Formats: sequence, structure tokens, C-alpha cells
Amino acid sequence: MTKEAERNIRISILILAFSFLSAGILFWVTYHYDNKYTSQSKRLCPLIDQWEYYPDHLYEPDDFKSGAVSDPEMVYIGQFGNFSQDRNGGSPFGTATYRKCLTLAHEPQGWLLELPEVFSACRIFINGEKVQEIGNVEPAHFQYGVRNTLLSLPDGSVELIIQTSNFSHYYSGMTYPPLLGRSDDILGNLAVRFIFYALLCFFPLGGAAASIAVWAHRQQEPLYLTYGLLCLFFSIHTLYPFIHWSGIGLGEFAYVAEDSSYFAMLSCMVLLTYWLTRRVLPRRLHMVFYLMSVILCIMPAVSIYILFPLFPNAIAWYGTVISLAKLVMCIYLMSSAFYGALKRSSSVWLLSGNAVFGFGILLDFITGGQFEPIRFGWQNEYCGFLMVVLFTGLIIQYNRKIISENQHLTQHLQEEVSLKTASLTSMLNERKKFLSAVAHDLKGPAAVIQTYIDFIRESEVDMDEEMERYLTVIDNKSAQLRDNIQTLQVFNAQDRISETPECISCLSFFRLFYEETRSYTDANGIYYDLSLPDQDAVLYCQRNRLFRVFENIILNAVEHTPLGGKLTVGISYFKESVEVTIMDTGEGISPEHMDHIFEYQFSTKNHQGVRGLGLYFVKTSVEEMGGSITAESDPGIYTCFTVTLPLHVQG
Repeated sequence: MTKEAERNIRISILILAFSFLSAGILFWVTYHYDNKYTSQSKRLCPLIDQWEYYPDHLYEPDDFKSGAVSDPEMVYIGQFGNFSQDRNGGSPFGTATYRKCLTLAHEPQGWLLELPEVFSACRIFINGEKVQEIGNVEPAHFQYGVRNTLLSLPDGSVELIIQTSNFSHYYSGMTYPPLLGRSDDILGNLAVRFIFYALLCFFPLGGAAASIAVWAHRQQEPLYLTYGLLCLFFSIHTLYPFIHWSGIGLGEFAYVAEDSSYFAMLSCMVLLTYWLTRRVLPRRLHMVFYLMSVILCIMPAVSIYILFPLFPNAIAWYGTVISLAKLVMCIYLMSSAFYGALKRSSSVWLLSGNAVFGFGILLDFITGGQFEPIRFGWQNEYCGFLMVVLFTGLIIQYNRKIISENQHLTQHLQEEVSLKTASLTSMLNERKKFLSAVAHDLKGPAAVIQTYIDFIRESEVDMDEEMERYLTVIDNKSAQLRDNIQTLQVFNAQDRISETPECISCLSFFRLFYEETRSYTDANGIYYDLSLPDQDAVLYCQRNRLFRVFENIILNAVEHTPLGGKLTVGISYFKESVEVTIMDTGEGISPEHMDHIFEYQFSTKNHQGVRGLGLYFVKTSVEEMGGSITAESDPGIYTCFTVTLPLHVQG
């Protein structure tokens, strides 16, 4: 092992130790200073101890006045999770009555009692009067109703009676201690808690939306989807305070969603742990715990809707199974974090988050029935939020890495393109010089050959038939050579146009163009018309090249339009372009030639000379200006060329 590897291992161990120490300090602080069971607050008083408990009875105030009640059990709230735990394995379903007597000093602001959800229906009496009923507690007409509520208490002696019944949930009766305090203190505490849970709920929800959107765009990054689902499930899990206070009648589904989202979050953490440690831990190990987490996801729905109604006693082992499963998952997360951090130090912070979450599960298991927050959240919620923050950092780091790599690749690609462009430009310039030199050097010998051919034909030299045939072949090849030389010269002449672009008035340019080219149509007896719009527009291009483009089209049209024909040039403006149409009533272009008229060296002419360059250079010039050209024709009736050029945008 190298020194660098040993150093990384030491750092990883220190980071893990720091994470556990920080989590331990946080949990110690919350356990002692934000815990109803250990609170020493004089402003907020949890009503935990000395509750009279009457199982299997729904006693009313008159029953207590008349003394027609059984002897109570003295319990503390949180002592029993359900009714079966005080019945030596009996049914968790049934009824019970809770009673507590208080003496409250005079308080100008008044007293408020924050009563958390009571399972699964309750009827509340204060000093003999019914003040609230949530659901229906009567066994024959039981109706589920669970929500948080605020109760106003009078000064002096207060008798608080709470009737409860449960025939559907895995919790029964009063599970969470009520909180007593002055009105301002209770309402202020609620405001702080709502702000805290809003942060826990909506911050991950934003991360979920962004991450899932990125995944939907790329669809090749499962890390984004897994992280997005982790945030989404955490948001759903921490939504319960708003649901319980709003009184939305979701019934048992609210707890199914709360529990299932928690286990779904665990399944996402298993997947993320796999991605972080897949090279150092066997894949089958992760698959076992992933399948376990998936089974845990569906257990709440199956248990509440199917298992508990049929087999109520299953509630007893349901809690045990869930607790053991959480304990096993906690061991898996902490062990994977420790082993993975030693083998892959680059992911130690994220694996530390896993370890802290596992540690939170362990503490939640150990402190069950002994911890409930007064102001903020549960210990596993702190851990879950820490996980979301850490994985948010992972996603941000991952995005920055991808962006950096893309920028590097883009810069490298631009450099490569620049080098290739410079190389090609240099090569093309050298080739143009070579072609220009070849055309110049061949022009003289070709002219000499043609001169000798003409001299032989015009002299009185006697030639037999074979000599005449050879001379004809030489003459044809010489003409072909001259055509090729002329083509090279025209090509170089067109390519050498290096005129500076300028702003050109459409109306002025086409009026001048019309006057300059009118002589072509007059000489051939063709009617020539120019149609201009009322308003002007501006083009930004090379004036001489633009003139040559339209001149080539006009010359081509004049050549193919008979005496008495008509040639029309029309200008139209659009939002970002100008459209120039040149229509003649000439012989037209046959359909089989329409797809080839802009190709290099294509021509329908039969005579010798430069072939197929006019429309080819028109097309290339128009495209270099950022425009386009199209043609349509009906043989014997008309031919129309349409040139579209971009208008110049001022400023």
C-alpha cells in the first residue's frame, strides 16, 4: 500500500469519525433540549405522566361524578404503542379512556393545549363539556378520524377526559404527549415547526423536480433519477404535519404514504450506495438489501388494508418485523459506508451521510417511546435532510464535472476545427494558385496548337482522308482544352472577388440593375418589367457579386426567351428577408433537368464553350450571402427563379 493510499484511509476514518461525532452531538442536544420526555422548559409543558387509563371503557364526565368507573391504571403517554401491550398479548383493537386533572394559574393570554393525533378516533371533554369529536369512537359506528388539534383551557381546575377507539391502525389511543402552554408560546412553537418542516419538505421537492427533469432530458443518467426519487420520497414523508393539521380526510392512506415513502427512500439510498461502492462490494449484497427495502415499501399498504382487518394480532409482530428490518438496514448502511470509504475515499462524505442516516435509524430504534420533538423534527428526519443535502452536493459536483468536461471538449473541438480550417484554407489557396498557374501556362501552347491547325486548313497542303481525320481529332481536343482553360479562368475570377460587404438599399440597387440590364432585353425584343414595393429595405452584402448573381440569371433568361416574350423582376419583403423573383415566358426547363440545373458543369446547351458555370456560381454566391435560390418551370410556358436574401438588422 502506498503512502498516498494510507493517507487517504486515515482521512476517510477521520471523516467518518467526525460524522458520527457530529451526529452524536446533534442527537444528544435534541434528546436533552428538544424532547418532550426530558424537557425542563417553563413555557412549554408536555403532559406525559400521571394519566388515568381505563382500557375497554368509554367513560363520560357523569360516570366520574357518580363514581361508576373502575380503578384506573396510572400510565405515561408513550408507554403503550397500542392496546395489546397492556393486555398480555390481547387484541390491539378496542376502546380506552384517558383522564387528567390540572390546576392552571390565571393567564391573561389564555392557555392552549396542542393535542397530537389520537388513534384512531377520539371524543374530548373539558370540565364536563364535550369540546371536540374526531371520527366516531362508538364501536358499533366506528369512523376513522386522525388529526392534530388545539384546545383552549380555562384557568383554575381543569378536568380533561379523552375517549379513544381504534379498529384499523397499528397505533392505538394516545401515543404522543400533549403540549401545554400560553397561547402565544404554543402558536409561536407551531410557527417554528411549520417553517422547519416546510424547509424539510419543499427544499428536497425542488431538488427532485430539477433532478428528474435533467434525467428526463438525458435518460442515460440513472443517478439523477435515483436522487430525484430520494428527494421526492423524503418530501412526501415529511409532509405529514401539514396533513395532520389541515384535517384532510385521507384516512389510513396518509400513514401508508408516510411509511411507504420512508422505505422507498431507503431503497433509493441502497441504489445510491451501490453506485458509490459497486467496485468494492459485491453486487449481490446490494441486491439483497434492495429487495428487502422494496418489500418494506409495500408492507404498510398490505398490512393496513388487508392483514390487520383479517388478523388484528399481526400488529404485534408487524412492529417487531419493521424494527428489526430497520436495524438490519442501519447495519448495512453503516458497514457499507465504513468499508466503501476505506476503498474509495473520493466518496467518503456521501458514504458518511449514509452512515449518519443508519446511525439515526439505530437511535430511533433505541429511543423508541422516549423521544418526541417539541419544536423541530425527529432524529431520522435530521439524517434524511442531511442525506438530501449531501446528495445535492453530489449532483452539483457531478454537473460541474460534466459541464467542465463539455467545455473542455468544446474548446478542444474548436481548436481542432480551427487547425483543420486553417490547413484546408492553406491547401485550397495553394491549389487555386496552382490551377491559375496551370491555366496561364496552358493557354499559350493551346493557342499555338490552334494556330497551326488553322494554318494547315487554310494552306494548300494536300491532305488525304486519314490526315483529315487526325486533324479533326486534334482540332476537337484542342477546343476541349481551350474550354477547360477558360473554365479555370472563370472559376478563379469568380473566387477572387474579395469585395467588402456594405449596406445596400434594395430600391436603389434594383433600379440601377434594371437600367444596366435593360439593353440585354431590348436587343432581343423582350418586354422587361420591374415591380418594386413602396418601402425600402437594406441588404448587407458585396454589391458587385450581388449584381453578377442577378445578371447571370437575366442573361440565362434572355438566351431562352423568344422575340416578343416577357421578363419580369419582382421584389417582396418578409419579416427577416427579401424575396426576388425573375420570371420569363421562354422555352422552360424540362422536368428531368430541374434537379440538376445548379450542379457544376451541367448545361443544356449544345454549342462549345464554358459549360454549366452560370447557375452554379449563382447558387454558391447566394448561399455565401446567407440566402437561397429555387427554380420552377412549366416547359413552353414559363421559368421562375426565386432568390431569398436576409435583410440587414440595424444595430
